[in-house]
Amino acid sequence: MIYALILHLDAPLQSWGTDSRFQLRSAGFAPSKSAICGMVCAACGAPKESALETEIITWFTKAKMDCFCMKEGGVMVDYHTVQNYRRADSSIAKGKTVISQRRYWQNSRYSVVLSSEDRNFLARIHSAIQNPIWGVWFGRKCCVPAAPIIQEPIMAYADAREKASLGSFESFSEVDDFESGTDTWFDQPMGFGKRTSSGREGRAYAPRRINHDYSPNASDQTDFFDF
Repeated sequence: MIYALILHLDAPLQSWGTDSRFQLRSAGFAPSKSAICGMVCAACGAPKESALETEIITWFTKAKMDCFCMKEGGVMVDYHTVQNYRRADSSIAKGKTVISQRRYWQNSRYSVVLSSEDRNFLARIHSAIQNPIWGVWFGRKCCVPAAPIIQEPIMAYADAREKASLGSFESFSEVDDFESGTDTWFDQPMGFGKRTSSGREGRAYAPRRINHDYSPNASDQTDFFDF
């Protein structure tokens, strides 16, 4: 049997960029699998390069993730000045300053469905997010939840998908083969980097095939492409 857990992501600001490097830090169209995995690692208190982190990443490699967009507001751009920034050739521009653009979805709401045959691990995630060891946020530290992430018990996958999709106008569902998908995202986490680094050193991701679909009420969302 396939079990599932629904995560409710509701916040004034959310940012799920999968290519947020250099000056333009994107917001992404939907939560990435690497971000959700990282959120679970934080809730479980899993340090980088730890056995627990490896266990969680391995579970996410086998599990499936579907995302349903319930509401997306416009995109806000926040400007930052960054000193000693990294150039495209990986060198550090010492003593120099550059302006970076960080984008956020405003007043967005998503339902993420994690599914697996391993009900026990879903139960561990359920418990950890309800009582997190470290803080959880939606992409960046300023993106704190506005509502409980866990609102239902673990249930059958078909029931979870039906419940999570109610009221949605867009979905991003993980598929098993290339032909069933419409896009490929490099957001399957393989490692979150070195224990001693807060940067991207050692981070690794694998491709994940996605089917991007729209619900009948998609036309109601007039500001979806408001960049």
